Formats: sequence, C-alpha cells, structure tokens
Amino acid sequence: MLEPAQKYDAEVKLRLIPDIIPGWKTIITLVSITVLFGFSIWWFNKNPALQGLWNNFIIDKRVPASFCEQLHINSPVRQPVNTFSNIIYLVTAIIILSASWKSKRSNTNEHLVKSNFFSILFAFVLLYVFAASTFYHASLIGIAHTLDYSAVFSFSLFPVMFLLYQWWLMKKKKLSNTKRRKTEIRFLLVFCGANLGLALLTPKGKEQIVAILLVLFFLATAIITLVIEKHKSGTSYLIYSILAVLTATVWFEFDKNKIACNPRSFFQPHSLWNVFIGVSAFWFYLYMCIEKSGEPLIVKLEQ
Repeated sequence: MLEPAQKYDAEVKLRLIPDIIPGWKTIITLVSITVLFGFSIWWFNKNPALQGLWNNFIIDKRVPASFCEQLHINSPVRQPVNTFSNIIYLVTAIIILSASWKSKRSNTNEHLVKSNFFSILFAFVLLYVFAASTFYHASLIGIAHTLDYSAVFSFSLFPVMFLLYQWWLMKKKKLSNTKRRKTEIRFLLVFCGANLGLALLTPKGKEQIVAILLVLFFLATAIITLVIEKHKSGTSYLIYSILAVLTATVWFEFDKNKIACNPRSFFQPHSLWNVFIGVSAFWFYLYMCIEKSGEPLIVKLEQ
C-alpha cells in the first residue's frame, strides 16, 4: 500500500536534490579534467617554442590595465590564473550534461527529462563561455575580447529569457508534447537571434554597460519570480544563484579598482568573479530542474 507513496517521496527528493554527481567516477573525472587543464597552462607557458605566440596580433592597451593579474606578454597564456578559473564553466557544463544524459536514460524521473532541452542548451552556453573566456584571458587579443563579451551576453541573457518563458507558461493551459516542443524551438530561435543582435549591434566600448544591464535585468526578473513563486519549493536555489551573482560582482569591482590586488598572486579577484558566476550557473540549473517540472505529481494510494 505504501509503495506509491514511497515512489512519490523518492521522486520529490530527486527533484529537489538531483543526483547530479553519480559516484566517485564522475568526481574523479572532474578533478582529472581540472588538474589536466591547470597542467596544460603550465606546460604551454614553459614551452620555448610557443613563446611570442600572440605577438603578431593587436592587443587593446586598455584591456590589460583593467585586470589586476600580471601580464605575461610573451607567453601563450598571458593571464594564467584568470585563464585557469574558467574551468568552473567546463565543470558545471559537464555536470549538467551528465545529469541530463542520466535522466534521459532513466524512466524514474519524468520531470528532469522534460527539462533536458533547457538544461542542454544552458550547458552549451557554459561551454561557449569556457571557450571564449579561456581564449580571451590566454591571448587578450581583439577578436577574443569580442567573443568573450558575446559569451557574457549569452550567459546573462539565458536566465532572463528562461524566467520570462516561465511567466508566459503560467498564463497558458497544459501544453501537449507537440506544442511544448514548438515553444522550445521558438525559444531557441529567439535566444539565438537576441545573442546575435547583441554581439553585432553593441557599440565598441559599450560592451561592459550592456553586460551590466543584462545582469541587472536578471536580478530584477529573478526577484519578481521569487515574489510570484514564494510558496514554491526550490526557490531557495534561485536565491543562492542571485547571491552568487552579487558576490561575483563585488569581486569584479575589486579587480577593476585594484582592491586586494597583488599582480603576482595566485589569488586574483577576477578569477573569483569566474568562480562565483560558475556557482551561480550551478544553482540556477538546480532551480531549472524543479521549475520545468511544470505539473504537480499526483499520488494515488492503493487501498
């Protein structure tokens, strides 16, 4: 008689606390990738054949001055610490993809399966942020600067659009699988179009202002969502995501204004910006897993 209730309890627990790191194999894999990435940076910078790799490319003189970390102008990785901190985006993306793959293969949790579209899209956004930011901090060249800001736009825009999409769903009745899939495709097209528009139309030198506006837009939509969903489970994840963004912003300002700055230190404020933005992405993913369930679980106890 209690089996349906026990199954319901297990599904709710999985929905609230997703099993995103299934065992030691995944943990070892993530640690290995992190160590390998750090070792690769060290090896590149110690390889004589790679010295001066970026010297033939134009570097914006204003860019290095905006970071605390010492610039290794002749090295293939000009900012090793800031470059290494981008690993948080790769690790988070791998966790999300691993969880999405696991939930797709398992029939025990239909809710996470339904969220796979947005989870996978978010993971690819994080992979793009990892690639663009790594390229930028390693080279500090013009094209990398442009790509890095386009990645920032993409990362900032995704949660805003997801929350707006959730508001739209609240006004709709239950959608069929076909209609749900069509709305997801529309979301993807609008998201890609908005990213392309921001990347192409943002005036040079105004990228940081646009990025700040997008972050403020995210904070506004997230706070409104918290007010609307104050009685829903899982909103704590959205709160944690907001707090992580605010903490990241503080470290960004520290780096920009050279507060707690030691150019030769392994402790760099901008690297902590990356870490807390990655943590924010992780918490937002957990919020997505719950929010995209959409429909309540109905339990019928056997007599």
